[in-house]
Amino acid sequence: MTQQKTKKELVETGEKVVRRKRGRGGTENFPSTIGSSAKKEDIQRIGTNLLYWYKMPKAVTDEEIQDRLLHFFERCITNGELMTVEKMSLALGYDRKTIWSWETGGEGSTPARRNLIKKAKEILASFDAEMVSEGKINPVTYIFRAKNYFGMKDQQEYVLTPNNPLGDIKDSTEIRQRLSEGVIDE
Repeated sequence: MTQQKTKKELVETGEKVVRRKRGRGGTENFPSTIGSSAKKEDIQRIGTNLLYWYKMPKAVTDEEIQDRLLHFFERCITNGELMTVEKMSLALGYDRKTIWSWETGGEGSTPARRNLIKKAKEILASFDAEMVSEGKINPVTYIFRAKNYFGMKDQQEYVLTPNNPLGDIKDSTEIRQRLSEGVIDE
């Protein structure tokens, strides 16, 4: 067991004193998300995989979209790539807004296309959930993605029950009588 040196001992021996910044804005709050730890190999690997999808022609018909989604998932699984909504959109040849429009029945949507996109996003959501459950992705990243891409939200429900101070009286004559008894003349 090594004993940690005090700040004074470090200064006396000429060793560097390192202060870690914690708290608001600190670099240790989310150590895996602060700064970039990407190496040249990581950038090349990710860039090459993205460029592969970028070079693909747009999938136009529902059948082409189905084939492309299957190809996308199979390639990601085979190559050990992370599957994201952004990469899926790139693989199809469209931006995320267009994909969202299809999913919600907007312009360019067909019943088959809407179903394909919903199923594909369920795979992505399930994948993210399993990855965070196994500690493979940062929970903050998962929360962001779940809220922004998969419709999850923080929500509290309140049930308000109206309280009638006159009780369950429905007869207007009886209500007038109770009100007149309760009003003090000055």
